[in-house]
Amino acid sequence: MKAMRIQQTTGVLALLLVLSGCITVPAEGEGPDIDKAVRDRVAAGMEYLKDDQPSDARRHFSRALELDDDSAMAHNAMALLYRYEGDAELEEEHYREALSVNDDYSTARNNLGIMLHREGRYEEAAEQFRRAAEDPDYDSRANAFANLGEALLSAGRTDAAEQALHRATRLNSSNMRARMQLARLHFKQDNYRRAYRYYRQYVDAVQTQSASALWLGIRLAHELENKDDQSSYELALKRLYPESEQYRQWRNWQGKLEEPGRVKSGEKG
Repeated sequence: MKAMRIQQTTGVLALLLVLSGCITVPAEGEGPDIDKAVRDRVAAGMEYLKDDQPSDARRHFSRALELDDDSAMAHNAMALLYRYEGDAELEEEHYREALSVNDDYSTARNNLGIMLHREGRYEEAAEQFRRAAEDPDYDSRANAFANLGEALLSAGRTDAAEQALHRATRLNSSNMRARMQLARLHFKQDNYRRAYRYYRQYVDAVQTQSASALWLGIRLAHELENKDDQSSYELALKRLYPESEQYRQWRNWQGKLEEPGRVKSGEKG
């Protein structure tokens, strides 16, 4: 099964590691002040990374690790830098180093799961997401459950995926990503009305749909013979995402529908 893309903000960084702080870094002392200095360095580096300045980010993250090589936060931040640079091997190395320092650091565990999912290692990813989601002190448990659901879907474990996605919505009723994945899941099962219910909950909560969401909406509306909604979604896809893969799929799908005797798409991707 083609891997589903786990949603991240720019985004990647703000969602995965929420850190506050300004670029200015105070003088670095000793003892308890070291922890604060590390936090300040990591926060400053994250600001640079979000501003697409990886060299400056590296300078701060490296200094944080010089101050405390046993800082799980600093190793997690360095891993995010390697994600930015596209070096999956070093990214994974620093996530695992963070967890070797602090096995309960669920932020790094969730991030490691995202990396593993991106690499197609779905079962490994699911295990990391499961452990993060089961941490009662992790303030992003709903996202971890949503990630777990997507990893399980990618691994073909539909029933377990549905359970995880429902946990995500129970922990955070505004988690629309989980509702969208539930819509996709039920669409693949030909349960179109239930899928459309979840899909409409997503639509009503977001300002602008993604290309993949619009493509799902088009097919759901078609299956339910809701021509007005289908036309609306098609127009939005054409206007907003004319260069997208989903637009190309829609055009091919239209051509198949126009073939003699074809009334259903038969495509669940």
